[in-house]
Amino acid sequence: MNRLSLRNIIFFIAVTVFISSCSTPLQDIVYINDIETGKIYEHGPIPDAYKIRENDQLFIQVISDNPMDVAFLNLNSYQTTNASNESSMELVTYLVNEEGIIDYPYLGEIKVIGLTVSEVKETIQKEVDKYLTGAAVFVKQVSRTITVLGEVKSAGQQVMVKNRLTIFEALGTAGDLTDWGNRKNIKLIRELSDGKHIYEMDLTDPNLINSPYYYILPHDVLYVEHRTRVYGAKNLGYAAPVAITASITTVILLMLNFLK
Repeated sequence: MNRLSLRNIIFFIAVTVFISSCSTPLQDIVYINDIETGKIYEHGPIPDAYKIRENDQLFIQVISDNPMDVAFLNLNSYQTTNASNESSMELVTYLVNEEGIIDYPYLGEIKVIGLTVSEVKETIQKEVDKYLTGAAVFVKQVSRTITVLGEVKSAGQQVMVKNRLTIFEALGTAGDLTDWGNRKNIKLIRELSDGKHIYEMDLTDPNLINSPYYYILPHDVLYVEHRTRVYGAKNLGYAAPVAITASITTVILLMLNFLK
């Protein structure tokens, strides 16, 4: 083998090593990798209905054929129709206090913590029936948010448009993961009656769709870790990629010069 051929081999190996060091295996970035398509999957475990917690906000309205009959049980109708921002929303909703109670005019204190929205509706309906006949109660939780942190494009608190979201829908509200997000280790923090539950999810695992944590509930927190080895060089200084490239180039040139 002549020196020119040996020189070309060394150059090819050096370039290959450099390129491979800057890439990430496809199976590490593809969501539900290798899942079988063209088939119907049964629904995985559906989480229990959300139960009211302290600091939740509830919109409650009593409805009747004659609005004047139920006006004393409703917050100001003008405020209701103009509740377009957070501050005005507080004026037309009931805040669940630290004891899990809402203070409802004329009906008094009502304990709602630990109840579902449907159970809150039934509880208030029983109280309304003591005053009126033919009136119906409407209840909606308006503080449905999740928090998405870490390596996503738009971290922060996100509003839920549904009672529950899939993990992919939840991450979609934050603009999806960045190139540096660790798709194999997503932490979910969920607060339940017995304490805080922390679960790790692998977005590349096709079995994720059968996970009991596939659905995200109000007040859940998602944290996306960054990878220790990434596409770019986020964890290095700005000049680090240039320095690494220069070092590799220098080594190649020295080896070529040695072989002359």
